[in-house]
Amino acid sequence: MPGASAAPEAPQAGPRTGPGLGAAPLPPGPLATRAEEDAFLREAFRHHSRTFSFAARLLPRRVRLPVATVYLYCRTVDHLADERAYRIGREAALEEASKMRLDLDVTLAGHPPEGGPDALLWRRLADVHREFELDPFPLHQQLDGAVWDLEETPIQTNQDLLDYSDLVAGSVGAIVLPFLVREGADRSELDRPARALGAAMQLTNILRDVGEDIRELGRVYLPADDLAAAGISPEALSRAASGETPLGPLAPRYAALVEGLMEQAEAFYDEADRGIASLRFNAKWGIRTALRTYREILNEVRARGYDNLTQRAWVPKRRKVRLAVAPGYARRRQRLRG
Repeated sequence: MPGASAAPEAPQAGPRTGPGLGAAPLPPGPLATRAEEDAFLREAFRHHSRTFSFAARLLPRRVRLPVATVYLYCRTVDHLADERAYRIGREAALEEASKMRLDLDVTLAGHPPEGGPDALLWRRLADVHREFELDPFPLHQQLDGAVWDLEETPIQTNQDLLDYSDLVAGSVGAIVLPFLVREGADRSELDRPARALGAAMQLTNILRDVGEDIRELGRVYLPADDLAAAGISPEALSRAASGETPLGPLAPRYAALVEGLMEQAEAFYDEADRGIASLRFNAKWGIRTALRTYREILNEVRARGYDNLTQRAWVPKRRKVRLAVAPGYARRRQRLRG
């Protein structure tokens, strides 16, 4: 989900499909079989999150579809703040967010809405809730994050960025926690590290996609106060993202700003890593792989000379496989930072 600070001079934002992803898979019709619905959930998960879906393959089989289902919920909320806002306008999207909140409540009460484009989502989410007892609070936080975007609440300070990251992504960590904890474990003790992982991933997304989100969404995720302290105006950032005028002498300051936010993300990753020890045994590898492969995106930003304005960092599949087996982030970070 995007950040909220509008960038002047940005072009009118349109729906975004991501680099090389093509069109998203279409949901099956009302007469689809259960197997066809399952195939759609898996395909949508892979389409929208190559890194996370790769790691999810290492989770216990029993929880893979539930994870894909709650991911579809999060993606549908995200869709409100991006594609739907573009297509129908922000006010209409805010109305849809209010309706979605009501639909969520009745779904968790065991009465998922029938019909409509999200009928499959609500029916499957109700199934997941019956089996795993989802916490309603982080599910509602997802919608709070969409409203933040739709109301164009600015990210002025670093604390705004952390609050926003917890709403849109820390909440995801809390949502998936029921699939990962040991039988009889106290979920509340793991809420903080779970949210730390989500927040770390959100910060990573922001640092990966600065230029792309200026060009395609007209938004700047970085705290306005940090940019001002570095002497970088939103206009200069927008021109650099468009390739019109590089940052030039300001580039070292920008790199330092990005590195500082990376260090915050790394602290969240470290906190999350400490919590993995308390997860059920057959979930640890999948979550640790998700952490390692997503964190490696930060090194990819470094490898591109902190140019996240005209380039989009990504982790090659071969490196993801290596990271699933053994850590290597710290050594590469030290090498890239000189």
